[in-house]
Amino acid sequence: MTDDPVPQTDSPHELLAAVRDLTRRVRVAQRGTWFPLSVFATITLLAIPVYRYAPYLDVFGTCRSRPQHTVCMTPNPVELGYWTVALVLSYAAIAGFYVRQSRRRGVGTPIRPYVVVGVALAVLMTAVSIWLTFHPLLPQPADPFSTDPVRIEVGPAAWLVNGLASPLAAIGLALLVLAWVERHWALLAYTLVYLAIGMVQGNQVIHSSSRWFFLPQLLVPAGVLLLGAAAFALFRPTPAVRA
Repeated sequence: MTDDPVPQTDSPHELLAAVRDLTRRVRVAQRGTWFPLSVFATITLLAIPVYRYAPYLDVFGTCRSRPQHTVCMTPNPVELGYWTVALVLSYAAIAGFYVRQSRRRGVGTPIRPYVVVGVALAVLMTAVSIWLTFHPLLPQPADPFSTDPVRIEVGPAAWLVNGLASPLAAIGLALLVLAWVERHWALLAYTLVYLAIGMVQGNQVIHSSSRWFFLPQLLVPAGVLLLGAAAFALFRPTPAVRA
């Protein structure tokens, strides 16, 4: 609750204005946007050694080998497992942060819808990724060992599904729920930009012999998340609340 008392008013119009002002201040006091963004930036950066050094487990039998050369048609299941576990643990940490903040400020935050949707999206991302392994929406090359560039025509539905199946899109979709929970228009605008970046990156086909080819796909969203966390932390209001 805020320390400032609601002024005594005589007219319904003044009373409604006072209630609206109190509601706005409560919503501001509930916000902790910087923390989820910093958590997601951290797990995105921690994914770098997983992408680089984790062994490929051909769980789904999609790898084809020739002497001194192996091509796998699906992402590493280890990476998928990392994201699933990392996202679930992140939402647990975020829920704990908001609970502590609510107790400290004396203002409750309805964070449960965000956490539930976030965990559900993490599980759904895993399920869709596995489904796409056996039902690929993108055309598969006849010769997976060919180094010639192949023009791939992707319809809007396939482009959308492949983009939304990425971990970065799962983070962005959950952030839309957080923007609704916090009634945060700035977070909504930020999330739409982040989702657009994630959708584009999720549909990129990279031809590279470097084992660090994935770096832009992780460093770019991590940088966007860190900048967002810093901006929301720097410009967040400091409402007068009861300790």
